[in-house]
Amino acid sequence: MATRTVFIGGVHGIGKTYFCKNIVCHFDVAHVTASELIGRHVKHQVDKTVPDVEKNQLILAEELARYQTSCRTILLDGHFCLLNATSSIQDVPLETFKAISPCAIILLIDTPEVIVGRLSNRDNRMYNIELISELQSREIERAELISQSLKIPISIINATEDLEESIKKVALYL
Repeated sequence: MATRTVFIGGVHGIGKTYFCKNIVCHFDVAHVTASELIGRHVKHQVDKTVPDVEKNQLILAEELARYQTSCRTILLDGHFCLLNATSSIQDVPLETFKAISPCAIILLIDTPEVIVGRLSNRDNRMYNIELISELQSREIERAELISQSLKIPISIINATEDLEESIKKVALYL
């Protein structure tokens, strides 16, 4: 039985891990974060920047291929864009998504103000609301491009939407 991957995307602090943990409670699916897989080889940056985006994405694809689960579906939570070493927004390469071969994309969004509030509470530091807004806009643009390029469905879900309604939307891909 082949394992399928559903990519759960969104900016830092959007609630991808929280969302995935709730899906896992309702369905027989596995959940892993891109940062967990990459973290097997690379030390995480506290400030959310990624020194070598391309290298990390190669590691992600390799580690996902090695990931073992008895579940039919893996929820992989990660990003379509990242902040590089100079804190500029850099797209995750299309080749990464071809390598991980998701069967569907779920993109979580919210207002930049809510996201910045979550990030500040979680990380105990301030974030630039304009940067988060720009990052989220690029995530949306990139997610739609990846969906079109790979010819896979995409659902854009507001992270503050009713959780039960969101679960129903995700169930279509599981």
